[in-house]
Amino acid sequence: MNLIWIAVVVVFSNFIISTDGRGCFVDPKIQVVRIPNEQQWILLREAKRNCTYDQLTKWTNTSHKGLMCDSTFDDVMCWPPTAAGKTAAQYCPSYISNFNVTGRATRHCRKDGTWYKHPDINVTGWTNFTGCLNRPKGNLLKTFTHLEIIYGIVTTGYCLSFGCLSIAVAIMLIFRKLRCPRNTIHLNMFLCFMLRAVICFVKDLYTVPEGRSHVEGGTAKLSTVGTTWPCKLVHSVFNYAILASYTWIFVEGAYLHSLIFKTMTESKKFHRYLIVFGWGFPVLCIVPWVVVRKTLEDTLCWSTHSPEHKFDWIIRGPIVVSVVVNFIFFINILRTIFSKVNDSTKHIPHRHRRMIRSTLILIPLFGVYYVISVTMPDCMDDRTEIVWLYVESIINSFQGFLVAVLFCFTNAEVKKEVHKALVSRSSKKLLHESEKLNKKRRSN
Repeated sequence: MNLIWIAVVVVFSNFIISTDGRGCFVDPKIQVVRIPNEQQWILLREAKRNCTYDQLTKWTNTSHKGLMCDSTFDDVMCWPPTAAGKTAAQYCPSYISNFNVTGRATRHCRKDGTWYKHPDINVTGWTNFTGCLNRPKGNLLKTFTHLEIIYGIVTTGYCLSFGCLSIAVAIMLIFRKLRCPRNTIHLNMFLCFMLRAVICFVKDLYTVPEGRSHVEGGTAKLSTVGTTWPCKLVHSVFNYAILASYTWIFVEGAYLHSLIFKTMTESKKFHRYLIVFGWGFPVLCIVPWVVVRKTLEDTLCWSTHSPEHKFDWIIRGPIVVSVVVNFIFFINILRTIFSKVNDSTKHIPHRHRRMIRSTLILIPLFGVYYVISVTMPDCMDDRTEIVWLYVESIINSFQGFLVAVLFCFTNAEVKKEVHKALVSRSSKKLLHESEKLNKKRRSN
């Protein structure tokens, strides 16, 4: 029955682990256990067998003075005979996922020689596992301080990104001379990153719903109380936005590659195919992920993934493939550029040069970051995790800002059209003022 209480403990420990080191019991510096459910169940049965052996051998022949609580296995740990009125304490077991092995579990033997019975559950004895969650207070305070800073960075980054992208979209829509296939692709990428910024703010409004623990197959499980479809929908759209943002970076690379090598660009429908691909391909990946999560891992808001199932690779896999293909484009484009620089008979059109520079900055910057992120180990110490959270937060939240700067604000065509509009507006204003001044002079 004590396994039921483990699930309640795990709910709180998931938040601590996600903000204060991912945890893995392989490294002695890491103090939090993370093992698959199947292995956990095997180790629990082994612990029970060992406890039975100790009860039959070691503790049977031991003479005890005074009143004692009998040795027992509480479905998690083995407890030796304990003197009445005393509280037994042991280090938390290393075979329960998300337990901190430096913490201590306790079990109280009452003065009448019986184990303490919790008033809310009908069991003969109750073990207090809350100590298995205890982490150094100093580390927690430092972590929460960092999290506040990181939250401020994320909020600032997404607000700045959304504002700059909104200006970029307005510019692309207002000036007709900017309406061409190349800038249409830029415009759709701006809209994608705007969606990502909006859904990140919406996601913060949905908290994880209330959980209820139960035991299934001897393993503690967590089910949610009440409806969870709104937060599941939000997290599904959030994953769609992430996948779509990398898909549109891939589209930019593919279009640039076709421009350089003059493949498919002569077809007027080519950029339309790319637009359909940019918005449609993420749907083809998200739908299977939703089906799998609903049928095989329907937990909480689908915001976390179990390490043994790896269902997140339904989303991560296509992103990694797009990054790898973009790197191939990147290398091929660089090779072509250097060959044309050395050959005086060939040249790159001026209108393509800015796009080349922007795309060649974008592909390695975002690509290298994502490859590193998916290869980061689950086991990281607190300091490494905090540093990575800063890097992740800065890059993710300021991506939209960088996209707007590279493809709009530093675009020569855009600057030219905006400059012409400003000059034309100022000229009309001066002309209007001069006309008013002339009228005044005539009236005088």
